[in-house]
Formats: sequence, structure tokens, C-alpha cells
Amino acid sequence: MTSHTTERVFVVTVSSRGQVTVPKAVRDALGLETGRKLTFILRGGEVLLRPERPRRRSLMDAIGTLTPPEGMTAEEYVSEMRHAPGERDILQNGPGVKSVTRLSDLRNR
Repeated sequence: MTSHTTERVFVVTVSSRGQVTVPKAVRDALGLETGRKLTFILRGGEVLLRPERPRRRSLMDAIGTLTPPEGMTAEEYVSEMRHAPGERDILQNGPGVKSVTRLSDLRNR
């Protein structure tokens, strides 16, 4: 099966500071908003312009952004969101469970 893509050509002018304006049709098609970063890929004599993907936060960056309900540990809260009650009990108390890692333990590493 052959995929046919529509190619649209836009001509822009480079300013004295090396800046170009991304045409509105391109911004709309790619969902570009103010502040979004773009990657320029130089390939031979052509340039490919690609929206930069948002960076995923590491676990250590995310610590502290989770606020579990009163009386619940972060682990219980995450488990509550991810698993049905029966699965949650097996995951927290089933065979092979050696210990629970607390967020406070990770912060002190």
C-alpha cells in the first residue's frame, strides 16, 4: 500500500538576525504554540524542521509532585490509580514482595 502525502511549499524570508517566521498554516498543522522548541536537521542541502518532543521527567524530578489523600502513602495512592482492588492486594502483599520503598527513602539517596 502506497501512502500519498500532500506536500505544501511555503517561502519565507530570513531576517538580518537569521530569523524566519513559521507560516501560520505550518504552526496550525503542527500544533506549535509560543515558546515551543523546534529542531533543525540539516540533511544534505535541505533542512528538516521538527517540533521538539517534551522532555520526560525523571522519577527524582517527579518526587514531591504527588500528593496522596490524607492517611494514604504515595505507594498506596499510585497503586489505587493503577490497579483494581484485588490486584492491589497481591502487588502489595503477595509472594515476592520484600519491602515497600517510600518516597522519603528515595530523597535521601
